[in-house]
Amino acid sequence: MRKSMITAMLAGAACLALAAGPGLADQAGPGANAETLEPMVVSATLAEQKLSRAPASIQVVDQAQIQMMGADSVSQALSEVTGLVLESESGRVISPSIRGAGPLHTLVLIDSRRMAPGYRGLADLNQIPVTMIERIEIVRGPSSALFGSDALGGVVNIITRKPPKEKTVAGADVKVGTNTHSGGDEVLPQAYAGLGVAPFRFIVGGAYRGQNGWDYDGVAPDDGDDLKQGYVSGQAAVDLGEHHALSLGGYYNDFKRQGLRDIQNALTDRDATDVNSEIFVNYDGTFAERYGVFLQAYQSKYKTDIDLTPRVTDPYYLTNEEYERTQYEGRFSARIADFATATLGGELREDSRGADNVSPEYDSENKAGFGQVDMVFFERLNLVAGLRVDDHSEFGSEWSPRVAASFALTDYARIKASYGHGFRAPIANELYVTTYQRRGKDTYLPNKDLQPETSQTYEIGLQGSLDVSRGLDVELTYFHNDIDDLIEAVLQSSRGSGSSLKNTYKYENIAQAETSGLELLTAINLPCGWRLGAGATYMKTENKQTGEQLADQPEFKGNLNAQWSIKPLGLRARVAFNWFSGAEDGLGGSLDDYTTLDAWLGKDLWANTQVYAGMKNIFDTEVAAYDIQPAFVYLGFRWEL
Repeated sequence: MRKSMITAMLAGAACLALAAGPGLADQAGPGANAETLEPMVVSATLAEQKLSRAPASIQVVDQAQIQMMGADSVSQALSEVTGLVLESESGRVISPSIRGAGPLHTLVLIDSRRMAPGYRGLADLNQIPVTMIERIEIVRGPSSALFGSDALGGVVNIITRKPPKEKTVAGADVKVGTNTHSGGDEVLPQAYAGLGVAPFRFIVGGAYRGQNGWDYDGVAPDDGDDLKQGYVSGQAAVDLGEHHALSLGGYYNDFKRQGLRDIQNALTDRDATDVNSEIFVNYDGTFAERYGVFLQAYQSKYKTDIDLTPRVTDPYYLTNEEYERTQYEGRFSARIADFATATLGGELREDSRGADNVSPEYDSENKAGFGQVDMVFFERLNLVAGLRVDDHSEFGSEWSPRVAASFALTDYARIKASYGHGFRAPIANELYVTTYQRRGKDTYLPNKDLQPETSQTYEIGLQGSLDVSRGLDVELTYFHNDIDDLIEAVLQSSRGSGSSLKNTYKYENIAQAETSGLELLTAINLPCGWRLGAGATYMKTENKQTGEQLADQPEFKGNLNAQWSIKPLGLRARVAFNWFSGAEDGLGGSLDDYTTLDAWLGKDLWANTQVYAGMKNIFDTEVAAYDIQPAFVYLGFRWEL
């Protein structure tokens, strides 16, 4: 049954390549690319500007790229990003690590708003569907001067679709797939719709994702859980004037995993439910074409509930976490003498964690103020200087400066350089929460006296041929990052031996680390509808205390991709090859290298409709140290108004 289903999907993909209809040359399907325009980004300075001018190392993954990658979630959409590694933590949480800094040092934002802390303080990118995403901006390097804590390594800013003005927008996508092993069948319908009738605008979207568990070797427990997800998001706005708008909205996400675990030497059914949500309201206005005001309040929540059958008594396995984050923020900007923009802002953030089986309830508060000057001289030099101070109720104040410059050497070459200070405040698990690992045998004790981790980062880069719509684009960046006061779990005591060994650890500020490397991004448009792209990162990391390489951080990560468009036939195709090598476990032991190959093929049927097919991990790569899904084949149908 499974082999016939896979065969049918592959046959369907072949049919796409053969099905050419008349008159399609003048029709643009939902995946068709018109003249490529240079992306606009906001994550570097909080103001919209061209990607080429932005004084930071930024990569953008837009909706068209997400579609051609066959991505179901943000984690899949970021799999090819240069300088970013996806790490899989306990509970099969997938979180980003930028430039070797680790998942807790990468700040994940949705429209520049913080999410509530997830399972063990981590942001799970696998739980964020792509339904309402317009683009994802990845800022490599510390961004604490704008965003504060957790942006030590960089920022992933997920930009969502906004309510349209004076038009109607709508889209739907239905995808089914299966992997080549036992299980993994998936169905993913998603849709969105928006309308703008002055002065009101709105957009809503939703998705359902269902996937069966899967197994590599046929031996319990399974390697992948059954997954069910329901997601809904919406935003409404009223235009108060030509340059004034009031917006409100939010999302609700229910994410369930169910599967067998080997717990206390017995197969146990683990049923985990994560619920996260957000509501927000903001005002954005411009006065006299020179002054801007932005005010926003939002609240995000996260709750996880884990049930086990048969039930166990160890509190580690009965995890019930609940977080609530409320933030109020505002900023004022002013255009000065037509060459500079000054921005002043402030925010108040309140975090609350509910009590669970092992830890009491706690609350914390963070107050912050920041200023930034963005100057442009002679249309060639863009200079940005910023400073932020955070005052945290648990550890006091932290200052975060940043200076960055972008200089156009010629019309076809630009040099960028920056210095930034980053920091990460200790999370609840490190300050107050007793946790367990290795099936409850290792105890991790909190430490309320922990201080923030800090970093100093320097980078310099060269960009060439900045016309992204045609020709050759090249970006080469060198970075060096020194991290101080790393928070590590330090062994306090051990009892027993062999399989009965039990260890007790305590979090302490002890370690220093260093990361440095080169990042390369390049793309070239070729005749006959071809576009080739490549991205590579070479990175050296070191824990200064042990002399070992930082855990799970590869020396080399690379990507090669090729896109092919045959407009008269309404056909588009994409192939991507990824490799990952030179990673260690943090103790001097090497982790396996691996490569993956993905392919996608799309066919426009008529205006605004498309069928597509693809296969992920064609090599069926399996590496025990990484959460890599088996070879997966899928078919889908997309429509956009």
